[in-house]
Amino acid sequence: MVQRKDKKLVYVDCDLLDKVAKMARSRGETITKFLEESLIQATKVASTGYDLKELGQFFEVMYAQKVLGGAFVPLEVSNFLTTVALKNDKEALVSVWFESGKWYGKYLKERFDDPVKALEVFLAASRWDLSEVEAKCFGATMRVRCISTVLSEEASMLLARFVEGIMQSFGYKMQKSDVLKGMVVLDFV
Repeated sequence: MVQRKDKKLVYVDCDLLDKVAKMARSRGETITKFLEESLIQATKVASTGYDLKELGQFFEVMYAQKVLGGAFVPLEVSNFLTTVALKNDKEALVSVWFESGKWYGKYLKERFDDPVKALEVFLAASRWDLSEVEAKCFGATMRVRCISTVLSEEASMLLARFVEGIMQSFGYKMQKSDVLKGMVVLDFV
């Protein structure tokens, strides 16, 4: 097998190239090595069907989860723990979800220029049990909608309290709440 080592010239925005040069220097790499590795990783991402913008958003969400102490837990384990906690002290569990939401909301508000969009991306990327997530403005009203085919009624209620805590940190008040098994639709003003 013959390895092809042809090179091609690619035009890149000067400001972007300056950032790349700074990052490469900080890692002790050449610009070429940094860019080649970046392109290799970009093609891996693209081959999965994701685009690079989604990769950037996904990475930011995973970074936020790490900073905030989030953990990935198998859904079966999460459901078991939720069921046990609800039987033992429902009020305390609901309160913890709400307070956690407030903490996450403060972080998202500080870290991102558009915290509502960050919330949408955060929920879509970190909650694999959600098949649809949407956060939209309708005039003075903000609607957050989450749909899942696997979310129990109890888990839907806890998710609603978590989102309510986040939105409270953003400065919104709950106006209307529709929570059913697998469906959370919350309106805020």
